[in-house]
Amino acid sequence: MKAPIGWLKDFTNIEVSPKELADAMTLSGSKVEEVISTDITGVYVGKILTVDEHPDSDHLHILKVDFGRDEIGHEVQIVCGAPNVEVGMLCPIAAVGAHLPEIDIKKGKIRGVESNGMCCSADELGSIGAGKPGADVYGLWDLRLLDKVPEVGTDIRDLFNLDDMVTIDYEITSNRPDCFSIEGLGREAAVTLGKPFKGINPTIKQEGSLNTADVAKVDILAPELCYRYCARTVEDVVIGPSPAWMAERLTAAGMRPINNIVDITNYVCLELGQPMHAFDLDYLKNNHIIVRTANDNEPVKTLDGNDHVLNSSNLVIADEEKICAIAGVMGGENSEVLDTTKTILFESATFNGVSVRKTAIANGLRTEASSRYEKGLDPENTLRALDRACELVEMLGCGKVSKGVIDVYPTKREVKKIPFRPAKINSFIGIDASEEFMLDILNQLECKVEDGIITPPSFRPDLESEADISEEIARFFGYNNIPATLLNSSATTLGGRTRAQALTEKIKDTLVACGFFEAITYSFESPADLDLLKVAEDSPLRNQVKISNPLGDDSSVMRTTMLPSMVRIAARNSNRGVPAAKVFEVAYVYLPDEDPANLPEERQTLCGFAYDNTVADSKSIFYEVKGIIEELASVLGIRSISFEACTDNPSFHPGRTASVIVNGRKIGVFGVIYPEAAENFDAPKKAVFFELEAKALTDAAKTDRVYKQLPKYPGISRDIAVLVNKSVAVGDIMKACKSAGGKLLKEVEFFDVYEDSKIGDDMKSVAVSLMFRDENKTLTDADIKDSYDKILAKLDKQFDAKLR
Repeated sequence: MKAPIGWLKDFTNIEVSPKELADAMTLSGSKVEEVISTDITGVYVGKILTVDEHPDSDHLHILKVDFGRDEIGHEVQIVCGAPNVEVGMLCPIAAVGAHLPEIDIKKGKIRGVESNGMCCSADELGSIGAGKPGADVYGLWDLRLLDKVPEVGTDIRDLFNLDDMVTIDYEITSNRPDCFSIEGLGREAAVTLGKPFKGINPTIKQEGSLNTADVAKVDILAPELCYRYCARTVEDVVIGPSPAWMAERLTAAGMRPINNIVDITNYVCLELGQPMHAFDLDYLKNNHIIVRTANDNEPVKTLDGNDHVLNSSNLVIADEEKICAIAGVMGGENSEVLDTTKTILFESATFNGVSVRKTAIANGLRTEASSRYEKGLDPENTLRALDRACELVEMLGCGKVSKGVIDVYPTKREVKKIPFRPAKINSFIGIDASEEFMLDILNQLECKVEDGIITPPSFRPDLESEADISEEIARFFGYNNIPATLLNSSATTLGGRTRAQALTEKIKDTLVACGFFEAITYSFESPADLDLLKVAEDSPLRNQVKISNPLGDDSSVMRTTMLPSMVRIAARNSNRGVPAAKVFEVAYVYLPDEDPANLPEERQTLCGFAYDNTVADSKSIFYEVKGIIEELASVLGIRSISFEACTDNPSFHPGRTASVIVNGRKIGVFGVIYPEAAENFDAPKKAVFFELEAKALTDAAKTDRVYKQLPKYPGISRDIAVLVNKSVAVGDIMKACKSAGGKLLKEVEFFDVYEDSKIGDDMKSVAVSLMFRDENKTLTDADIKDSYDKILAKLDKQFDAKLR
C-alpha cells in the first residue's frame, strides 16, 4: 500500500522526517517496504532572456537564462532544442550539478557551443507534472500557465512541495483491511507518533433536483454474498480532467488519473479503503440495480475490453436485462462513464470476500477493488465512502448530488465483546503498563471500553480475543521497551533438534565440507518432467499427487523425485559458464497412499550432483561422488555400505550407475545421467547425480563412538591380482575376499583394474590389497597362509579367478 506523506498529513500532524516515520511505523507493526522520494535537486524556476539560433543546427537554440539566484547566475548560456522556447518564458531549469530522475546535469558542449544546464519538460521531472496546467505540452513546461505564476529562482522542490510527495510503501497483512487505506495508515501514524487523529466526516449539500430513491431502485437477491449496498445519483455531470492535487496523489499512490468521476472513485478507494463504481444511469434498464448470482455460461464484457463467461457461483451487479459489473472485481463495458454521461449512479457496497476472491481468480482479474474486498471490508464504512465521493463531486464542481440515498443493509456484522483485564494483559506480555495507558491506546484505536468490556470498532475485524488486545497494547508500548526476563525453573524448557534433525544437519555440513552448495527448490513440478527424465511409463514415480488449484501446468503435481530440479540447476549453471559445480538439497518427495483419503507419504530425500566440464570423461567425477557417499557414511557411523551396478534405471547411463546399499537395503542410486535425458534438459552430459533416502541414512547412523585402542602388533599386507571375466564386478570380488578371509582379515581395498588384449579381450585383471592382523601377536606368513589360500580358493570357485 503506497501512502504519500502529504496525504497522510490530512489525518494527523507529521513533524518527523520520512525515514523517522518509516522506522516508527515499522516498530509499531506497520512494516515499511520502501521510502520512495522524488529525487530532484538543483532545479529552479528560470526565465529565458534571449533566444538565438545555433550556427550548426536547424533545431537547436542558444539561450540566455536567468536562474534568479546569485550563486548560479542571472545570465547563463544553455543550448536547448525545445520547439516552444520563447523569450520571457518561465520554465524549470536544471543547473550544472543538478539531479533529475534519469540524468545528472554536467557542463558540456553541444555542437561546439558551451551549455551550462538544461531547460526541462514536465516529463523530464518525473511524475510531479501530473494534472498540472501545461505539463502535457510537447517541449518545455511553461510555468506561466500555473494557477499562480511562480517567482524566478524558486526551487522546484518548494514550488511543488516535493517533500510531501515522498511516498511510503507499506506491507499490509491480510488481517488488517483498515490499513489498505490512507485513513487507516493515518490512524496508525497518529497513535504511533502520539498525535491527534482527524478522520473523514463528509458533508454534502445535495443540490440536485432529483431524489435518488425516486429515480433508481436496488434489490439484493443474494444477501449472503452482498451485505450492504448504498447508492446515490449525481445530476448534470461534467466529465473532465481532475485537479492537479488529486492527480498528484493518485499518481504517487500508484494509480493513473483518467477523468474526474473515475478518479473520484479511485481516490475514495485509496483514501477510505472502500472500492466504488460509477454507472451511467442512462444505460441501466429501468434504473434498476439487481445484485444476484450469474446464470451458468452468462457472458459479460468488462471495462478492460475482455469477454468473460460466468457461472452461478459468481456474484454480479445487473439491471433487468444484462450484467453491468462483476461484483467487487470490475465494471461492465455497457455501463461505462463516457464523456457524454450526464447522470451517474454511485455504488458503494460490501461483498463477501471469499466470493470476490474466487470470482477474480476464476476470471483472471486482479484489481485494486478485488484485493480489498477479499480482505473483508467494513459494512459500516460503505455509506460514509459514498458520501465522501459525493462530497468530492461537489468540491470539484463536476455535478450536483441528488437528494436522498438508497441503503439496502440485509446482513449486519456481529459486534464482538472482549473482556478488558489489564492485569492479564500485563502478565501475557510481560510488562507493567498502567490501566490509564491501556485505555488511552484503546481509545485512540477507537475501541470502546465500558464496564470491563472492550467493543472493537467495526473496521477492526482482526480484534477477536484478549490476545489480540494484548498485541495492540504491546506494539504501542514498544516491543523494544518490553524487559528481557528469564523463565522461572518451572516454565523453563530446553529446546533442541531431534536425533533425525541433528543427523540431517550433519549430512548437510559434511557435503558442504566436501565442496557442495545447498539449494532450495520447489516441491511442485510439471508431469512432463518425468518424460524428459526418461522415467518408465509403469514406474511408481508416475503416480503423482495432483494439485487442485495449480498456478499452471508447470507446477501442477507434487514431485516424486528430486532429480528434475537438480538437473535443471546443473543445466542452468553449465549454460551460464560455470565450468564445475557441486550442489545438493535435502527436501521431501510426496508419494500418494493407496487410499486416496489418506495424506501422501512425505519422504525426506538427499539429492545432488557434481560436474566438471574441464575433465575428459565422467569416470573421475563418478569415483569422486562415490568417495563422498562413503565419507558421508563414515561421518554417520554407517559400517555396512556397498555399491552394486545398476542397469535398470532409464534415467541413468546403464554402464555408469550404481545402487547404494546400506545394511542390505537399497536406499538410492548415483551415476551419470542418461545422455538423452541430459539433452532434454540441456544439462552437462558428464554430470554425476545422486538421490538417496535421507531417512534411511539417519536411521542407519550410529552416533555413539566407542574408543578402540590402536593395535599393538603390526599387520601383514598382501596384494593379489586375479584374472576374471569382464562381467565380474569388483564389489563382488571384495565381498568374496571378506567372507573367506576369516577373523585375521581386517581390511580389503581395491586399487587397480587392468585390461589388455594380451590377457584376453573378455578378461580383466583386478588388484586388491589384503590386510591381516592379530590383536595378540605378530603374525607370520604361516599364520595367514590358511586365510590366504581360502580367499584364492573362493575366488577360483565363485568367479573362475586365476592368480596372475
